[in-house]
This record gives sequence, structure tokens and C-alpha cells, in this order.
Amino acid sequence: MIQSIVKGLITAWFVASAAFFCLRLSPGDPVERILGAQARPEQIESFRQKLGLDLSLPKQYQSFIIGLVKLDWGRSLFKDKDVLEMIGESLVPTATLAIISIFFSFLFASFLGTYSALLRGGWQDHLIRLFCLGSLSFPIFSLAPILIIIFAIKLGWLPVSELTTPLHYVLPLITLILPLTSVLTRVVRNQFLESSGEPWIAVLKAKGMGSFDIHLRVYKVCMPTILNLVSMQLSVILAGAMITETIFDIPGLGKLLLTAIENRDYPLVQGLIIYTSLIYLVLYVFTDIANSKIDPRLAQS
Repeated sequence: MIQSIVKGLITAWFVASAAFFCLRLSPGDPVERILGAQARPEQIESFRQKLGLDLSLPKQYQSFIIGLVKLDWGRSLFKDKDVLEMIGESLVPTATLAIISIFFSFLFASFLGTYSALLRGGWQDHLIRLFCLGSLSFPIFSLAPILIIIFAIKLGWLPVSELTTPLHYVLPLITLILPLTSVLTRVVRNQFLESSGEPWIAVLKAKGMGSFDIHLRVYKVCMPTILNLVSMQLSVILAGAMITETIFDIPGLGKLLLTAIENRDYPLVQGLIIYTSLIYLVLYVFTDIANSKIDPRLAQS
């Protein structure tokens, strides 16, 4: 676990450094964007000094790293608000969408994948596999508009923008759950079939163990692979949540990041990238711990 944390921290530092230098070296000036095209050169220079952008790149980087260690991630150039405070305000909608979509995707995939494996070759198996293939054929940016046209515009059953009531969550969640469920279902099915062919299954049957208990054992063996896939899919989930937020006008991290990039808000863009990488780190370590609890052999290795 300690090794995973160290690797994660090194990765977080690399991501933070890459974000810093890519933003500084890319074309465009946030000061000119803030003050406008009519600003005088002396005004631009004065404001640049106020923001610390007149310093050399190494000194800016040194100040940036020290701020990260002290949890002082700076203030937004445009809104003059603390970066961590702004991220905290926008985190709730994104986290809500991500957590609910992961939970239901895992639940649906566990049932569909196991059911499909148990009825391998049957019409139910073919139907589930066809559903997975169909769901994966529609990326989020095309699936969301289709759902909006059908259920919001044509039928008028569901609202579209923001998250003011539980009904507002339905379309964004469907947009996220469908593709993730399809990916996980295929993995659960394949892992279940692969594990079911192991020699120890025949031994358990010979000992008189019931089918239900054997299936539980098989599912437990499959769990580390499934959890690893869920953790690897996190980047897809967060990216999908950000796209979904933009389409459904949800005030989450995705919308905040797009606005920050458009305005070249250095501290806010850096903060969002680092915050996201830290979420990956925490979930990576959590997955490591969960896998070691499920299968003690992984902890020993």
C-alpha cells in the first residue's frame, strides 16, 4: 500500500508540473483577457505584477509548488475566489453523478454479466450481449442529445438542465450508466466463464457444494478484476460526467473546468487538474486495499 501511495504522489507531482508548464507555455495572456483589448500597457504590467506573472518561470514554479504543499492553491484570476473553495462548491454535483452512476453500473453489471454467463448461448445471453454492443455504439456526446430529444422534448417526461429535483438526475445518470454498465457486464461475463472452467470448481461440485455457493465463490474470485476495471474506468466516468454536465447545464467540475480553460485562469485550471489526479490516487489506493481484503494473496505479493 505504501508503494502505491508513493507512486501516486509522484504521479500527482508530475501531473501538477505538466499542467503548470503547459498553461504557461501555451499562447494567450490571461491578463489581457481580464482587462480587455483596450487596456493600456502600464495597466497590463501593473496587473501582471499583482498576480505574480511578471516573475521568471522557475520562480513562478517554485511559488506554485510551495503553495501546493501549504494547501494554498491560489485564487481565481477572474472571480478572485479561493481555488479550493470554488472546487468544493462544484464538487457536489460531479461527485453525486459519479458515485450514483458507479453504484448502479456495478449493480446492473454484476447481475447481467452473471446471468448472461449462466445462460451462455441462450437467447437471454445473446440479448444482453446485443444490449452491451448497442450501448457502447453511442458515445456520451451523442447519447445525451438523443435522450433529451426523446424524453424531454418529444415526450416531455423529464427536465433537462440543472439538478434542482431528483427528476433532473434521471437523464444525466442514464447517459453515464448505460456505457459503463455495458463495459462492466462484458468483463463480469468473461471473468465468470473463465473462472467457472477452473479445476477447483469440479472439486467443489464433487464435495457436494450447491450451485448457489459455487457461484458466490466464482464471483468472489472475479471481484479483484472487476474492481480494478472500475478504478481504471474512473477517468472515463469523470470525463463523461464533465461532458454530461456541459450538455445538461449542470454547475459541476466539468463546467468549471471549461470556463477556466476558456478564460485561461491558471490557478483554477491547475487546481482542477491536481484535484482530479488526487481523486484517482485515493481510489487507486482504496482499490488496492479492497483487493487485498478480498484476496489475501494479493496483499502478500
